[in-house]
Amino acid sequence: MGSDGKYTGKVQTVLGTISADSLGITITHEHLLSDMGAWLLESTEAGERGRSCQPLTLENLGWNHANRFKNVDNMQLTDESTAINEALHYKNAGGNTIVEVSSIGLGRDPLGLARISRATGLNIVMGSAYYIGASHSQELKQMSVEEIAEGIIREITVGVGDTGLRPGIIGEIGCSLPLEDSEIKVLRAGAIAQSKTGAPLTIHPSFSDELVLEIVDIVSDAGAELSHTIICHNDLFSFNLDTRLKIASKGCYLEYDNFGHPGYPHLLQGRLVGLVSDLERLRGISELINEGFIDQILISHDICFKDCLSAYGGYGYAHIINNLLPIMRVQGFTDEQINTIIVENPKRALQFVRLEGK
Repeated sequence: MGSDGKYTGKVQTVLGTISADSLGITITHEHLLSDMGAWLLESTEAGERGRSCQPLTLENLGWNHANRFKNVDNMQLTDESTAINEALHYKNAGGNTIVEVSSIGLGRDPLGLARISRATGLNIVMGSAYYIGASHSQELKQMSVEEIAEGIIREITVGVGDTGLRPGIIGEIGCSLPLEDSEIKVLRAGAIAQSKTGAPLTIHPSFSDELVLEIVDIVSDAGAELSHTIICHNDLFSFNLDTRLKIASKGCYLEYDNFGHPGYPHLLQGRLVGLVSDLERLRGISELINEGFIDQILISHDICFKDCLSAYGGYGYAHIINNLLPIMRVQGFTDEQINTIIVENPKRALQFVRLEGK
């Protein structure tokens, strides 16, 4: 499939292959069922250890906003009924498609995603490959690049395990700071799998302007089609304009995927994140549009914490449609530009492509 041209122009959802023209409004980086445990930071003080085990409540919501990676419950999205209800808010607002990028290491649940898709009528595109190195098994670390690639290719062409449910995107492939050896192997394997299938590739980069450019070179050298590759978290990791323009100039999609997240600063791998507001995200997007890269911009919410869900006081998956689009119009975005970002760009980014000569 994929690069042989048979599925060119098609998108592979968890319930089967569909025309890219039927995607409609699409959010390209979400989690419906996931477990962020690989990021869990062990607290050293007894009081914090106690709070890390508490269920998410109004009483500890503020602490969770300021300590994003210390509460187990807040880092787990495991209830299907909650996921269905939250996804229906998006559907009722006019959304059509959700790209669910929970790869191996994030608690990926193919059968659960299929049930959510059937219950909501939404197109759900499932991820493949592996998350950050902290979630990698010893077995994975001992595998060769070729063996990892073969596993990804099998999932895309045959299905995950014996479920028959096939991913429609490679990733999100996780990268740390510094970049780990097993992560480099998975990046190269993802590029090979893309070259063999024509599937889109999406990468959670390292939190570093220098390393994100190195990551782009790693997948390019391994055979990736950069014009069919998504670099996530351009807002979360606050890459500078020069870095973003270099990524765009190589042909990659630049994804702004933390819309609606609480903006309180917190630490991740020794660096501050969470300082970017939605207005600042829009300013970053405008900078790219002014440089001629509107066709390479994607937006989403990256909901991976309970406190981002509407049931727990967050904005939910419908935030972009309900709250952001009116603000974009006030900020001077035209309807044509908005349609390009939320409909046309995902349609091109998610369809399988024929990769000539690969």
